[in-house]
Amino acid sequence: WLDVLDLVAATGAVAGDRVGVFGSSMGSRYGIPVAAALGDRLRCAVFGTLGLEQSELIDRRVHNAERIAAAARRITAPLLQHVQWDDEIYQRRGQFDLFGEFAAADKQLRARTGPHAGAGLDDEEAWAAFLIQHLAPTTTETR
Repeated sequence: WLDVLDLVAATGAVAGDRVGVFGSSMGSRYGIPVAAALGDRLRCAVFGTLGLEQSELIDRRVHNAERIAAAARRITAPLLQHVQWDDEIYQRRGQFDLFGEFAAADKQLRARTGPHAGAGLDDEEAWAAFLIQHLAPTTTETR
């Protein structure tokens, strides 16, 4: 992902120093380490439906809570985390524990009742608004 970003940024098609990351479930599992590796290039992130504890529905070999927690501790950009209150895959406590690991001074938690795949349309709109808010150029910046 980082190499692709560098290649596309080199063409001028995107600003390589103004990056947002979105991930839900497996997208969070892989997106959190990528976001951490971006360092200061990361302007914001939205993650959801992932926690530091998981049920037996997911093979333990794919879950590495310490790797995810260590990456979260390196993310300082504004962050929004979405929690499914009744998630059958990632226990609520583990999702809250992950939220606590993020180093961002500006972090928000959004919770919705329902199962792992129960996010609503207004959740998606909130995620998009968060990304736009932090990625849109200010009046003093150019694209």
